[in-house]
Amino acid sequence: MLKNLAAPATNERGPRYMEKALAAIHQANHQHQPIVFGFGSSQNRVGLFFEFPKELEQLVCGPITANYPQCSVTTAESVVSSLNSAEHETYSAELTLVPELFPILRHGQFEDQLNRNFADPINGILRAIKQDESTCCRVEVEVRPASHRRCHAAMKAVHRLDRPFFHHHYRLAVFYARHITRRLTWPLAWIIGLFAVRSEGHSVGNTLVTSTSRTHEREADLQAASDKLGGHLFEARIRLSVIVLGHDVERARDRLHSLAGAFGAFTRSRLGMFRLGPFRRGRLKPQSGRSFLLSHEELATLWHPPTATVLAEQMQTTEFAELEVPAKFYSGTEAGAVIVGRVHFREDRRVIGIAQEDRRRHLYVVGKTGMGKTTLLLNQIHAGIEAGHGVCLIDPHGDLATAIIRTMPKQRTNDVILFDAGDRDFAVSFNPLACRDDALIDQVTSGVVSAFKKLHDSWGPRLEDTLRNAVFATVEQGGTMLELMRLLAERSYRELIVPKIQDDVVRSFWLHEFANWDDRYRTEAVAAIQNKIRPFLTNRTMRAIVSQADRSLNLREIMDQSKVLIVNLSKGRVGEDNATLLGAFLVTAIQQAAMTRADVPEEQRFDFHLYIDEFQNFTTSSFASILSEARKYRLNLTIAHQYLKQLDDSTADAVFGNVGSIIAFQVGADDAEVLAEQLSKHPGQLKSQDLTNLPKYTAYARLLIDGMPSNPFSMQTISPPVIIEDRFSIVCERSRREHAQPFGKTLAGIAGQRRA
Repeated sequence: MLKNLAAPATNERGPRYMEKALAAIHQANHQHQPIVFGFGSSQNRVGLFFEFPKELEQLVCGPITANYPQCSVTTAESVVSSLNSAEHETYSAELTLVPELFPILRHGQFEDQLNRNFADPINGILRAIKQDESTCCRVEVEVRPASHRRCHAAMKAVHRLDRPFFHHHYRLAVFYARHITRRLTWPLAWIIGLFAVRSEGHSVGNTLVTSTSRTHEREADLQAASDKLGGHLFEARIRLSVIVLGHDVERARDRLHSLAGAFGAFTRSRLGMFRLGPFRRGRLKPQSGRSFLLSHEELATLWHPPTATVLAEQMQTTEFAELEVPAKFYSGTEAGAVIVGRVHFREDRRVIGIAQEDRRRHLYVVGKTGMGKTTLLLNQIHAGIEAGHGVCLIDPHGDLATAIIRTMPKQRTNDVILFDAGDRDFAVSFNPLACRDDALIDQVTSGVVSAFKKLHDSWGPRLEDTLRNAVFATVEQGGTMLELMRLLAERSYRELIVPKIQDDVVRSFWLHEFANWDDRYRTEAVAAIQNKIRPFLTNRTMRAIVSQADRSLNLREIMDQSKVLIVNLSKGRVGEDNATLLGAFLVTAIQQAAMTRADVPEEQRFDFHLYIDEFQNFTTSSFASILSEARKYRLNLTIAHQYLKQLDDSTADAVFGNVGSIIAFQVGADDAEVLAEQLSKHPGQLKSQDLTNLPKYTAYARLLIDGMPSNPFSMQTISPPVIIEDRFSIVCERSRREHAQPFGKTLAGIAGQRRA
């Protein structure tokens, strides 16, 4: 079985962690089966791979992934290069360690302890293996646990080297160390060893088993050998291979020498040295050639996920950290749950969802445009509609609204109310001043005033006081925006309405304050309000929507009957200011409608799901209360936007203080710093670079699971639902017939009401 290994570009887990993994693999591989750790180039990318018998998958992958949780481990079919064809030829050579008793440089010797830097030694191998147009290289380190007999023989040889005989005969000591483990020349070395044993003097070998500094910098040669042999020993073979174009032997020879030279960084002349074997045509067979001993520390130095210091070109890295999904999560198939996507952790692609109870704590989605937010929302909305849930979408662009309608399940056709603010043929009535519960008049008034205040910078206490009293009076009397304008501008209309006002304070304002202003003062006060409302009403489409008192949308009924309300506020068709104002009115009205459900026991309230794209356009000063109180009335919000600077401080505080679940797609560097902290359950779980490097349709999620925030995990969106032919025209026609009336007829009716 072949696996590819890719580390994040910011990986800080060096060879020490691979050392732990290899120790575990060594201990568990009782059958001494071969495992290959390698470097290869394919499709113009340089990367790491490891290969093993299928039955060892958990034994090998488990320790590696446990020690490198942010590395990507994926199954590969082969590591054969794209250059492998009839026009190419493969040449190979083996690399051996001589003498095998002595170690190569180990990873502690590449660390600068003073500056806490690590010069990753595999940098040279990765640079040497880089693929070009005519050649492709591969390095394989095949290992298996060394036999007890071979380990014992090696340790015995090291103890003999410590005899006084070898201290006085350095050349014989070198010959003995190099040849005692060689198949052809070991008898001669063995005889020399006998002379050492029979010579006078005693061995000081008892000092060799003493542990040394982890840096190995002050070890004597024999101490280094003893330290190596005291570790977990593998029998190793290193195979180098090069694929060249057009049977270019000299080119192949140069590349093989270059690969062998990269291993020179791991050796010193007085200890173990790598030697390049004969140059051969074709690939070397597995388990062929001469093996040598490597400790788990040496092997970890030779092969480990590249650290952040590696600067090799074409290096295959994971641009972001893949984070594991929590042990317990919902699949989205549970009653009331909704699917959010698939796990993206190594080869885990299980579907994951949010439970109904957790959805009541709301979901916040953020990410750059084109990164997958719309796909996520489309999938969630479609799943909710298909499951029979009540849903409302407020879309300031129109594309998502159109996609929802084009994928609308046939069984929900009669439940759809399409509120297209840019429709010039049919108008849906929505009176933002409608209030079906007198106890909520204050909140409706506050919401309408806040919506106007959001849109305009010039704002004073006199303007707000006058507008608030005008809105309150109009709401109480069941009027619309047109009646609001008449109340401000027409004395005769005021004389008709003011005596009917039930609230003493509001009535007193109109009778004793507004009426006593001189004409100039009154004109200035009224004009300041009119120039904020009139642009909205002079737009014929907006006027047709907000000026019908008797046909206004019944949002409470939509919630209780689990209807589907699709609001298309396309800025390109209705204008940015009009879309913002109408959207803010709608959000406030939906909140008020939800609060009227207090007359129904909580367990009998149907969940209603409100999705708001680019929600910052529609937030007012009351948005924090919506997030904090909506759960009690089973109004579940999913809010999405692009970057944090779109939010004022109070809105951002409300979001991060009240929203239970967060999904973040790719964001900019400034946002990444904030979101990495918000997503992490513990410090350092996510880095800002991870969020800035996320590919399309990939995100990090921190979901509520049974009321508790999970650890962050990486996920991908699922494919969007299939578009159904003719659904758009059928749904639109049905909605127009049931919930709208012709545009011209609407304006004529409004004009008739005004004359009356």
